[in-house]
Amino acid sequence: MTAILLVSHGGFAKALLETAEMILGPQELTAAVGLAPDDSPEVLQEKIEAALESFHGAPSLVLTDIFSGTPFNTVVRLSQRYSFRHLTGINLPLLNEALVSRDSSSPDELAQTLLESAPAAFQDVDAALAQLPPPDDLDDF
Repeated sequence: MTAILLVSHGGFAKALLETAEMILGPQELTAAVGLAPDDSPEVLQEKIEAALESFHGAPSLVLTDIFSGTPFNTVVRLSQRYSFRHLTGINLPLLNEALVSRDSSSPDELAQTLLESAPAAFQDVDAALAQLPPPDDLDDF
């Protein structure tokens, strides 16, 4: 099983994991780490290292919120000392995909699956609804 670590600004990573667990149930080998407003990059690094070490060497995928932010940069620095796959731009559909696919996937395979799924994770609802006949009742959705 691939371990999954979420790293973000603020409480986004924790909220994302909690929401995924509402949908999929409790998850093992997962952790969420956030950069608090008063945290230094060194404090964030310590949090990330503790989370990675809690996986006890399991193959790992680290998912960060945005490219080039402090969480991203800290994870990139740690990639020199720890072995893991790293993707950025996480959202709930992709996290759910990662959690349901990780039992049978290596971190590299899981990363490829997520990269292939990414375009479908973002939908233009107005365009999709324009293709449908108008509903009699919005409860039909």
